[in-house]
Amino acid sequence: MGARKVTWGEGLPLQIDGALMGGIDIGGAPGGHLDEACARAGLDLIEAG
Repeated sequence: MGARKVTWGEGLPLQIDGALMGGIDIGGAPGGHLDEACARAGLDLIEAG
């Protein structure tokens, strides 16, 4: 099976040491930019931890 990737404005990829491990997808805010900001905050916490 080859690598697959699906993207849209409400989520961000989760990478560890440059390797794609998964992603964080947020939905429900009144706008994709707000969903993406929530995903970024989650990734920042993972990176800090």
